[in-house]
Amino acid sequence: MNRSLKNILQAEIDPAFAKRSELIFQEVEKQKPQKILDAGCGRGFYLKSLSFYPFIIEIHGVDINESHIKKAKTICDDKRTTVKKASLYSLPYPDNYFDFVICSEVLEHLKDDRKALKEIKRVLKPKGTLIITVPNIIFPFLWDPLNWFLMSLLQIHIDKEIWWLAGIWADHERLYEKGQLRSLLETTGFKVNEQKLLIRWCLPFSHFLLYGIGKNLVERFGAKEFDRFSFNKKPASTFLAKLFRLPQLLEVKEPKTTSVIIFMKSVKEA
Repeated sequence: MNRSLKNILQAEIDPAFAKRSELIFQEVEKQKPQKILDAGCGRGFYLKSLSFYPFIIEIHGVDINESHIKKAKTICDDKRTTVKKASLYSLPYPDNYFDFVICSEVLEHLKDDRKALKEIKRVLKPKGTLIITVPNIIFPFLWDPLNWFLMSLLQIHIDKEIWWLAGIWADHERLYEKGQLRSLLETTGFKVNEQKLLIRWCLPFSHFLLYGIGKNLVERFGAKEFDRFSFNKKPASTFLAKLFRLPQLLEVKEPKTTSVIIFMKSVKEA
């Protein structure tokens, strides 16, 4: 993997974010696409990261959140990068435009995930690659114990609007089962070539520590040292990243059912 991106991911405290990003970058390096879309680009982490690859001709990002777009435009200063406010239900691009689309941790936020995938298919070239990551509904107990108990015993979860306490359900319309996601992709015109489950072993209450507390410290109190959108060297963040990854030493083989993230690589069928 690109050395600069490898160093950046070593300072990423969230082990699930680091692992899915690593797989995405590995696939980009393998395929060397020329035109890439980050569908639901958020604050621009992937857009900025993709600028480290000289073989990419165009890097595009779309998001519906105005504040996210503003942040992405601030950190993405590469002339190849274009950031637009747009809905995944109506992408401002012609048919068959992109070689490669990233849609990471986005589908679970959408009311109509099927409609979004059909629109992504429209702008993707035949045999073009789509990388999807979503949260697994069969998530580890330690990742989010509160929701795990509520879902197991009462078939309920914390309200998604209570973002600081909602855990894995924060701002999410749904979580996914592996078979459910595969079926969704196949019925919208994609062929799944690879699927992985990422991160089973983790520190207790990882999601709350990372996002209920950590995200709040970064966004409200300016803890730049732990901001993933700061691409500078971050020794304290690197130390915490190593701490949060210690439980992964128990992962001697790929998870079969329980994981934090589902990763799927698919291609648009001609």
